[in-house]
Amino acid sequence: MSVKPMARLVRQAFPYRNELATTGDRIEATVLALGLAVSLLAVPIGATAGSEAYAADRARVTAEQASRRQVDAVLVEDAPPVIAPGERSGVADSAFVMARWKSPDGSSRVGPVQAHFDATAGSATPIWIDEDGEVVDAPLTTGGAAVNGVLLGFLLWSATTGAVAMLYFVTSHLHRWIRSRRWADEWRTIAPDTPRR
Repeated sequence: MSVKPMARLVRQAFPYRNELATTGDRIEATVLALGLAVSLLAVPIGATAGSEAYAADRARVTAEQASRRQVDAVLVEDAPPVIAPGERSGVADSAFVMARWKSPDGSSRVGPVQAHFDATAGSATPIWIDEDGEVVDAPLTTGGAAVNGVLLGFLLWSATTGAVAMLYFVTSHLHRWIRSRRWADEWRTIAPDTPRR
């Protein structure tokens, strides 16, 4: 974009020195300027929030990596048969099946675990257990903690930017509506016999 069109765009967006600009134009421009400032300010705030979330998750990573371990669970029953692709409609590729595994203290545990469809009794499937031998989710990784931090920062910035964009949209729409009403009133004063459209 050349300098002249850019300058024209800036003057239209921020008409403070324009003698023809109305109060509504200046209010709309002020809301736009504040919205841009808030959106830019939300970048370091979002980054700080994401960084703090990452630091908190790093402690969780350390705790879960130390307290959880992966073991093989042996199925004690057959898993359900594979569902035909046309019948799935978003169904997961695994189902809960009864299985047996050893807890950290050496005792045998029996319970439901997730296994792939068509898995047969006697086959092994990897699971994660805690110090008590209970089935748990896989421990959070450093990469997962980083992704959580980035997502939190981005969502915070997006929510803030979306809110100020909505405020500007409402302000601009209201300004146009008021201006149209004023023009209609003035037109009726100038030409009262002209039919309204």
